[in-house]
Amino acid sequence: MIPRAPEPVGDIHPGGWGGRSSSLADPLASLRSTSGSLITLYFDRAGPGGMAALLTDLLKPLREEAEGQGGRVRKSVRADADRIRDLADQLEGDVAPAYAIFASDADGVFLLEPLTHTVPNISSLGPRPYLRPLRAAPRPLRVGVIVGDRVISRVFVGFDGMIEELAVLGADIGKPNYGGFGGYEERNVRAHADEETTRMWREAGTRLLERHLNQPLDYLVVGGHEETIEDIGRTLHPYLARLQRATFAVNPQTLTPAALRSQVADLGTEVRRQRQAVLAEHLCDTARGGGLAVLGLAATLQACNAQAVDTLVVAGSFTRPGVICNQCGLLARSGDGCPACSAPTFAVEDIVAAAMDATVATGGTVHQIEVASQLDVEGVGAVTRFQVPV
Repeated sequence: MIPRAPEPVGDIHPGGWGGRSSSLADPLASLRSTSGSLITLYFDRAGPGGMAALLTDLLKPLREEAEGQGGRVRKSVRADADRIRDLADQLEGDVAPAYAIFASDADGVFLLEPLTHTVPNISSLGPRPYLRPLRAAPRPLRVGVIVGDRVISRVFVGFDGMIEELAVLGADIGKPNYGGFGGYEERNVRAHADEETTRMWREAGTRLLERHLNQPLDYLVVGGHEETIEDIGRTLHPYLARLQRATFAVNPQTLTPAALRSQVADLGTEVRRQRQAVLAEHLCDTARGGGLAVLGLAATLQACNAQAVDTLVVAGSFTRPGVICNQCGLLARSGDGCPACSAPTFAVEDIVAAAMDATVATGGTVHQIEVASQLDVEGVGAVTRFQVPV
């Protein structure tokens, strides 16, 4: 079944929307190359014999770009390209799905980082690392799961593709051996069974609540027979009941771990898409209503320069070139000199990535959404901490 609609926008906390300021990206953000010789590579692990060819293809345009620059850059890129190419056999034998490499021989930098998610194959050369593939990776959602019927409840938590079973609970509902004058015993047996079932469901919810209070859940999944799913939901503690909820029909007594993982993954994808749609709608409506939000690249860069961005939202792979001030970090679409400090600027192919970095540096969050939305027209926008003149 399709997940229930998200909670009202007023209850949104940006950190819970699936965007991520990658814990890996943040330490890397301070990397600098005074000569502009910093190589950034992202690539998925190739099959046997394919890594060498992949790395060669990614490094070729960087070698060519370096040839048009000073001798220090040429020497640094050649050394790093050879070192990276020599990693091919090692990387083919590793198990990570993807990798990032940051290298500048001239600046004493060489970092190989295994990644937990696939990435597009990207190579870049410049004074700063290119971190968009890390910024854009969605934050894994933490899910609580109750799967139950009237005699059994199973409780799970899931995170980043892993499922942990917390408890298997049972209800002693007795035997349906009705009898007695006027159905009196039948009513007693049924009442006892209902009490036991409700107690079991509440206990299942309590197990999840304990985990939620320790490590907050992002959403809840309830599975079971169609006729019991809503009944289970009515027994939830208010803290759990307010979470976004998804449901699915299943026989709890025959559910396999593999089937549960698949079901939770599918529901998680739909939950994330719903959240992205609501976030984009909230951003666009707020901006067009004159609230604390801006739309469009020019206005968003202005908000970044004012350190006003609370939540940056990018529509898919939207990219535009731009410039960054080498002294104060000001972002702009063009210009050889910084209008704020008069220092020289340097060109970048993706100024949106620089806006992501600037947002995180000032305590904001970034979200690259993949659903079609009103934001597609503008490409990028931001919820701001205060009004920004545009």
